[in-house]
Amino acid sequence: MAQAGFLAGVASPPSLGAGVPAPGAESNREDLLDFVLNLDKEKAAAVFVAAPKTVANGMNHEWLTEGLPATATGGRLEGNDWGSATATMSARTRLANAVQTLQFDFSVSMDQVEYSRKGRTPGVANEYEHQVQNHLLVLEQSVDARAVALGTSVASVSASASSVSALMGAIRNWQTSATAATGTLQSGANVNYSLNISGAWSRARYLQLHEAMFTAGANPNTLAVDPGVKSDITTDILGEDATAGRVRQVHFDSSQTEFTQDIQYMRTDYGRVAILVDRFIPTAALSTANALAGGAFFLYDRAKVRFAFWRPMRHYPIPPTGDYFKGYVHCGVTLEELHPKTVGIGYNVTT
Repeated sequence: MAQAGFLAGVASPPSLGAGVPAPGAESNREDLLDFVLNLDKEKAAAVFVAAPKTVANGMNHEWLTEGLPATATGGRLEGNDWGSATATMSARTRLANAVQTLQFDFSVSMDQVEYSRKGRTPGVANEYEHQVQNHLLVLEQSVDARAVALGTSVASVSASASSVSALMGAIRNWQTSATAATGTLQSGANVNYSLNISGAWSRARYLQLHEAMFTAGANPNTLAVDPGVKSDITTDILGEDATAGRVRQVHFDSSQTEFTQDIQYMRTDYGRVAILVDRFIPTAALSTANALAGGAFFLYDRAKVRFAFWRPMRHYPIPPTGDYFKGYVHCGVTLEELHPKTVGIGYNVTT
């Protein structure tokens, strides 16, 4: 009966469990912590955070790549004269990407700001400054999500197309759009190496991609995956049972009291690779016929995938026109692949 009296007057039945009142239902008995937890703030933008940052000096950002002359194993005659047929050099190739503008607008009423300054907003000392930090974080997450997005969707603007938003090419901008047979490696001039996984994570196909990149001269050191593929890698390498010749492996810490089932690095015949889990890489439950639309993982040299800023991430306050504070966060950024051969894409990956 005491419990019934405690819950008397609650407008709707509690959904938190027996004996737990709905939040705020018993204001004269609350113990409200001066703390705010936002799970979205924990969604680290892994690819963006790990990548080097540089400067873009134009809205159409360009860079050059070149290759060496082909190797030759034949000899030359002693005292042989110079010949015009040997006067060759590899042409430099210009690559480019559009600078994309990202912006988030927000406003906070002056009453809400004053409320927080008086200590009446739990966990927030100044509501406007709190929203500035929130929007700067979502700006960072948005840049990361754009870099690993599906498709290419490069769009540049001109004076006659002021209503079109420029979009920077994602990593897949340098991926061929044709879909090859399962396990077929694709490559070409100024195109990333890509391999049609067409299903769940495959160690054999991953090694096939890594070998091809190594042979071409790349030395990838990072494998960016979504959480589902990360779990598949751990299960594949550590195993879960003893069927089909696969033995379950158990890793312990030095005291042998902690069970660990986690793979953070892979060392193969072609180098050591760190596994980077990015929550913003699109996942896929089914393989697709489009090479640019399915789930993917990215094997790349971290130093050669860079973000170039035309305008840095920053907050711009705006004079109020009413009883509120307003502002926006903004950046102009694009993605560089210093050489397409430094990135390999395993596409049509399911989880």
